[in-house]
Amino acid sequence: MSHSSLQPIPDDLRLSARLDRLPLTRNHVLWLIVLGIAMLIEVFDNTVFAYVAPSIRANWGMSIAEVGLITSAVFVGMLIGALVGGNLSDRFGRRPVLIWGSVFYSLMSLVCAFAPNFEVLAVGRVLTGVGVQAATGVLLVYAGEMFPRFARGRSLAVVTFLGFVGAPVTSLAALAIAPTGVEAWRIVFGIGAAGLVIAIVAAIWLPESVRWLLINGKNSEAERVVVGLERSAARSGKPLGPLEADVPAPPRGSLRDLLRPDILKRLIVTSVAFFLYIYCNYGFISWVPTILVDQGAAQADALRFATVLSFSTVAGPLLMFFVADKIERKTTMLLASLVGAGSLVVFAFASDPTTSLVAGFGAQLGFSVMGVVLYTYVPEVFPTNVRGAGFGVVSGFARIAGIIAGVSVAAIYTGFGYQILYSVLAIGLLAAGIIAGVFGPKTTNRSLEAISDASVLGEVSTERTPSVRVR
Repeated sequence: MSHSSLQPIPDDLRLSARLDRLPLTRNHVLWLIVLGIAMLIEVFDNTVFAYVAPSIRANWGMSIAEVGLITSAVFVGMLIGALVGGNLSDRFGRRPVLIWGSVFYSLMSLVCAFAPNFEVLAVGRVLTGVGVQAATGVLLVYAGEMFPRFARGRSLAVVTFLGFVGAPVTSLAALAIAPTGVEAWRIVFGIGAAGLVIAIVAAIWLPESVRWLLINGKNSEAERVVVGLERSAARSGKPLGPLEADVPAPPRGSLRDLLRPDILKRLIVTSVAFFLYIYCNYGFISWVPTILVDQGAAQADALRFATVLSFSTVAGPLLMFFVADKIERKTTMLLASLVGAGSLVVFAFASDPTTSLVAGFGAQLGFSVMGVVLYTYVPEVFPTNVRGAGFGVVSGFARIAGIIAGVSVAAIYTGFGYQILYSVLAIGLLAAGIIAGVFGPKTTNRSLEAISDASVLGEVSTERTPSVRVR
């Protein structure tokens, strides 16, 4: 393809349509790596306490209730970070929120590393949650907006794969470092400050979201980004896809737009599904090491078991890479919830270590697949002008589940035992899949503009949008 084949572009066709017709270029691959590593570090900081909690308990003599409070503390911060970060990203751009959110949570990880007591650690975890969720939320919105529609699912699968590697990395770091000394857990927290490096890399390599630029009248800057991607595609010899017909750009939005009937329904469906997913996911994986130790397992054995389970989190994105853009997302969530819920029930009543390990792996695989799809799906269902705010509200509401889980999971376990606990989590996960699968809109292989333009939830047309080929 020659450079001349890129012109002329009809004036009435928007840049977002040109963005969607692109093949994956070297720029896209670079963005995938940067965003994926950024998410890895954020997952590390988000989950690190679960793996070092036994060491901190041994060091400080914390009770199960205190572990629950600190587990909840990060979700308090994530609630704030989701609401504030999403709104800021709609007002000031995706890129600055990603950069400064990464700086903030990295500094707070150092506060946790040097915490002298329970109170400072709790505050540090709250503030870590603020930065982590602000950065993660805008990262997922950015990825959804900047990758072509035909590869949006696979691209988010790659980002979440790299991000979910954070779970086994965290577990391995805790397993290798925490047992080496009474206060070696502090080193594990300190690793989370690597987000400072990501902030610098993002500032250098990531452009602002084209769709955000268009909504905010920065058309010349958006044009430069798209033209650069088109030239990269031309140099690689990859053909451009058909150019779809124009969909009018919405005006700048506000939080009030989330109350429009069509958007509000999507907001409720995704919020409830995400809430149940977060509650069940963190209720399961965050408590496995602590419950095993409390049931008499050695700390090292509990960490090894949790480490094996953590590897199932990367299997979900690998699986989704091959099917994400072939199977409707809401159908995938329903199937994943069935697998995860069934495995949780088996895990609850397993009588031997092998069955427990296989069932635990299956449960975490179900959580992993559903997480990948939700992280792709939720930003898709909102219009660009309120996508950050919409995802922020959904994420913020879901983090309330994390706050509740930190306290209620401890209460259920203490009062009724782990079998009832895991059974409750199975019911919750299945409910999340049913809600999303039955009431959610279809989004796979649709442009973000077409999804936003659907007037009735769940009735997005399956017909192809008319396209215009550029000669």
